[in-house]
Amino acid sequence: MPVTTFAKVVGGALVVVAVAAVVFAVMSGCEKAPASKGPTPVTVKSGSGAASSVVAPTAAAGPANATAAPAQVAAAAPATGVGAAAAAATQAGGYAVSGPDGDQTKIEVGGLTMPKPVTWVWTAPSMQFRALQYAVPALGVNAPAAELVFSVFLAGDGGPVDANLDRWANQFRAGNAAAESKRSQSTVNGMQVSRVESLGDYMGMGAAAPRPGYMQLGAIVQAPGRTVFMKVVGPQATVESNRAAFEAMIAGMH
Repeated sequence: MPVTTFAKVVGGALVVVAVAAVVFAVMSGCEKAPASKGPTPVTVKSGSGAASSVVAPTAAAGPANATAAPAQVAAAAPATGVGAAAAAATQAGGYAVSGPDGDQTKIEVGGLTMPKPVTWVWTAPSMQFRALQYAVPALGVNAPAAELVFSVFLAGDGGPVDANLDRWANQFRAGNAAAESKRSQSTVNGMQVSRVESLGDYMGMGAAAPRPGYMQLGAIVQAPGRTVFMKVVGPQATVESNRAAFEAMIAGMH
């Protein structure tokens, strides 16, 4: 520690005054920063109740009080690989969900397993609350593909079944009125299945204008502790040509 010496005459006597420059170390500033924690595993349940872990990607550092809602995390996750699995777990209530590299002859979502044609192609879910999404190849030249989507809600979080069927039906218009829809109910492997079928000008969420000649086949499955929504929407010819496969998917669900 450096010392500086000054000479000063006080009452005829020379007094040497030593002044030391004292340095204080602030321990909190000198402590080593804690090592950053690794990504947090996300527990994924299968239909049988078995659990496995998927490591979610770590978000970039931000303000200490900044938090991200599950939907925001899912939207930011990559469409393939570990990020897709973590996002799917968030949107699918923690249940295992099919991915782009799994068995292409079956669908797994919300604790359910069901058959599917290999022609239905997995695509990254494009909206919030979608746990799983497939493109259904178009029938006809220059026609858009149909879209098959699944959503999972735990303990009735999705709202009343009838209200959701009404909402789906009201997205199809015939002029200024709602298009006519067909309703039905059945039981598959002990689970109640409520169905709706609609045809008309489709005005789905986020659509800039109605899409004429569209059709939907929708079903809501009430499984123990959760509700699984599924519907295929697209040009009438494409949906109609996949009706048998959609019916087989529901009939083979377990």
